[in-house]
Amino acid sequence: MRILIVDDNRDILELVQRVLIAEGHDVIIARNGMEALHREAEHRPDLIILDINLPYLDGWEVCRQIKARRSVPIIILSVRAEAVDLERSRNAGADDHLLKPFEINDLIERIGRLAGTSPT
Repeated sequence: MRILIVDDNRDILELVQRVLIAEGHDVIIARNGMEALHREAEHRPDLIILDINLPYLDGWEVCRQIKARRSVPIIILSVRAEAVDLERSRNAGADDHLLKPFEINDLIERIGRLAGTSPT
């Protein structure tokens, strides 16, 4: 599966990238909202993992723009955990919202569920 990871935190980006490559996924990375839109259009990933607090364009706007073009599963990965933040994620079209810090196995399970490869 081709997965786009969008995060401006280098440590999180590299950790998730390493784990997903080890799981057999093709990984594309972006470090800001504008780069995310460009990479999504260029590579058409099967799933997107998207931070909210990004330079240039926030993750909610990135999510809205991508979902306006096509249906692709998007997992929001963010420290923002207030009810209003979760609602904004849903309104932007996100399929899931995972809070940082997170367990990597939880992320892998959510990817499998959205990709239709997990039994739950």
